[in-house]
Amino acid sequence: MRIANAPIIVIALLCCMIFACKRELSQEIPYPGGITDTTGTDTTDTTGTTPPDTLVNIDSFANFELVVSEGKCANFQVQGKYVSGEYLTENETVTLQVNVITPGRWSVVSGTVNGITFSDVGIFTTTGIQTITIYGAGVPGEFGTTLVPVSVGTTSCSFHVPVSEH
Repeated sequence: MRIANAPIIVIALLCCMIFACKRELSQEIPYPGGITDTTGTDTTDTTGTTPPDTLVNIDSFANFELVVSEGKCANFQVQGKYVSGEYLTENETVTLQVNVITPGRWSVVSGTVNGITFSDVGIFTTTGIQTITIYGAGVPGEFGTTLVPVSVGTTSCSFHVPVSEH
């Protein structure tokens, strides 16, 4: 190797070291209502609203309960078309009312009945009565009315899903 090329090689190595060892910067993404996601990701639904400048610790779990009326999930709404023998899509959902005591991350998974289950996750940003949507998965087996149970903490309720014949 010729000595004349040495300065070019040294400069190239210095450039690689300077640009390759770049410091990672936090990419905080604001949530609606001025809430900051301290993890730098925004991959879940945000349920509720909060006044500006209110922070919610999204690294902690929410404390919430299902709103129940006579053993049934209060004001539940079933959306979509449930057909025996056909896979559920993102259109098959159920909305439920919950009472949020402490904001944070939430997760709901129903029991599996007649080949179907419902679930979702998200973040509550405020307290009080709120509505969540859980998404169906699976293939309904028998046609007729399917009673699906769901539990959160110490509260349990059920909702009816009408399954039509194929």
